[in-house]
Amino acid sequence: MKLSVSLPEQDVEFVDRYIAEHGEASRSAVLRKALERLRDEELVEAYKIAWKEWEASGDAALWDVTVGDGLEPEDWSAEWAAEPARED
Repeated sequence: MKLSVSLPEQDVEFVDRYIAEHGEASRSAVLRKALERLRDEELVEAYKIAWKEWEASGDAALWDVTVGDGLEPEDWSAEWAAEPARED
């Protein structure tokens, strides 16, 4: 599908510079990458909300007794909740 987008000159310059510095194929490729990152941000937020709701529901305590992997939540939860790594 084709879409026409109006951007300020500064944004177009940024996109063109990004293409040159990161080897992207086109302006469209850069915009697709930006949209992917926006989707990822929304997904991270949705998982954070779901995780908090699950913990508050009491189900987390029930599952804790079944976990036998030897890892404590503090061993991985901070890393899991962090923003996803950016691959440029």
